Amino acid sequence: MAEDQPDRISDENIVAVLTDLEATLAKAWVEGDREFIERAIADDWSVTDPSGRVLTKAEVMDEAFRTGERHVTSMRIDDVRVRVFDGWAIVTGRTRAAGEYQGETAEVALRFTDVFANRNGEWQAVASHATLNS
Repeated sequence: MAEDQPDRISDENIVAVLTDLEATLAKAWVEGDREFIERAIADDWSVTDPSGRVLTKAEVMDEAFRTGERHVTSMRIDDVRVRVFDGWAIVTGRTRAAGEYQGETAEVALRFTDVFANRNGEWQAVASHATLNS
C-alpha cells in the first residue's frame, strides 16, 4: 500500500518529527522563542492546566510574553509516546520544569497529553492537558 502513496510519510517519521517538535517547544519556552511557539501552537489551541483552568493560546502567550506572569527557566521532557492517526496524533509524556509564575518560584513535574493536527503539511498542537506528577 505504501507504494501507491510514495509521498506519504511513514508513521515512524511522524513519531520522530513530533518527538523533536516537543523537545524544540520545551527549548523555545525556556529561550522565549515566541515566533517558534506561535507557529507550533494553533490559534485555536487550548490547554487544561493542572488546576483545571482552560486557557487559550492568547491567554498563555499573554502571560508568557506581555505580562511576564509566566517565565520558564528550565524544561525537560521525557517518556514521550506518540500515537499517529490519519492527519493527527496524540503525544503523551512527562515534563519537569522550573520557573516563575505570578512572582512565585516553582518546580513542577507534569504528565501531559498534546493533540497535534497536520494542517497544510505542518504539525500544530491543537489541544493540551497537563496534570501534576509526583
